[in-house]
Amino acid sequence: MNNTSTDNPRTEYNAYVRTEWDLFAGDPARARNSLAATKGIEIKRVLDVGCGAGQELSPFVVEKNALGVGIDLAPKAGQAGRSLFASQTLLGTVAFVRAAAEDLPFRNESFDVVICRNALPYTDNGRALDEIERVLRPAGVCLLKFHHANFYIQNIGRTLRSLDLPTVIHDLRVLLAGAIYHLAGKQPRNKLTGNESFQTGWLMNRELEKRGLTVVGEMPDSNPGTPSFIVTREKLPA
Repeated sequence: MNNTSTDNPRTEYNAYVRTEWDLFAGDPARARNSLAATKGIEIKRVLDVGCGAGQELSPFVVEKNALGVGIDLAPKAGQAGRSLFASQTLLGTVAFVRAAAEDLPFRNESFDVVICRNALPYTDNGRALDEIERVLRPAGVCLLKFHHANFYIQNIGRTLRSLDLPTVIHDLRVLLAGAIYHLAGKQPRNKLTGNESFQTGWLMNRELEKRGLTVVGEMPDSNPGTPSFIVTREKLPA
């Protein structure tokens, strides 16, 4: 079998994360927006949850000389990222770890900034948010992006036109899971609903407030399908 075939999952994953890297690098406003959202805080360590190639770390590594750490569940987590950072002679300031958002292998209050962009829908939200709060230092910032119900509704419209029924069924299951999550206050993760769920601003405010996390603004790339929030962890009492 040809190792460059698009049927090879490893090849597909590497191609995907490299494309995401190129899209980020080709839009300098994204880096500027991340830096603007964290303006005014000292940044020495940054964590990217569901990092892919780790492109979201690059503005902090380059501009702030921070240590960037990326975690991902992909079997080859960090392979493409190490190569891409090395091509910019930045390898010494980044590290990649294969880990789950629900079980971060770091000490309490280890990071000044935590990035979690579109990874939350695929996690146990309660456990993942508990972990983000735990590793984020007081007054630290989390850049949080997720899939709203609109994301899946729009996708159903597209896939119906192409008669992609398996994707339609998947998206309907996600909408069911999200509806139960919003109404019952508990995220379902089972054979019927699967392990993916949508979020909304209302839901996130509820879940974040339980953990001493507060939404203080929206990123410029926020939209009805994929809202993007700036979140802070409350300072500890003096």
